[in-house]
Amino acid sequence: MNRAARIIAVGLIAVAFAVPRSGLAGSNGAVAFEQLKSLVGHWETDKSNMNKATLDLELTSGGTAVLEKFRMVEDGKPVEMITLYYLDGDQLKLTHYCMAGNQPTMRGTYAPDSKTLKFELVSISNLKSADAGHMDHATYTFIDSDHFKTTWTFRKDQKDAFTEDVTYVRTK
Repeated sequence: MNRAARIIAVGLIAVAFAVPRSGLAGSNGAVAFEQLKSLVGHWETDKSNMNKATLDLELTSGGTAVLEKFRMVEDGKPVEMITLYYLDGDQLKLTHYCMAGNQPTMRGTYAPDSKTLKFELVSISNLKSADAGHMDHATYTFIDSDHFKTTWTFRKDQKDAFTEDVTYVRTK
């Protein structure tokens, strides 16, 4: 094969691999965002959770973002955190405003067949050092219209330190 033919072949292979990824990511991010929008409302932890917590999810910014407000009481003190979900082009992202004082941003990947949305860290602001504690990844499992489960993983000293598994129930 001559040099020009090889260059054309490599270019065609690169295009073939690039097009499906961007096509899947576009529909995947939009589908995942629609799934999150279906959660708008008031939620409480189910009875299996040791700590009672609430989540309030609301559509904001002209329908372009979902704002989640987490509230609980721990050792007699209120704990509140905010998570904002949004589309960045064709990717679903979240930014979590954590009580640890940092703000991880994660990219989501949705698997409609298992009703699972997985978020992985892409950047973080206000991280004091690589060993400082922060939320690193999260998984959402959509059980039905009135139940969903979250698993958030906290990372410290550059390794997973603990996970928080919580099932939420929609209150009417």
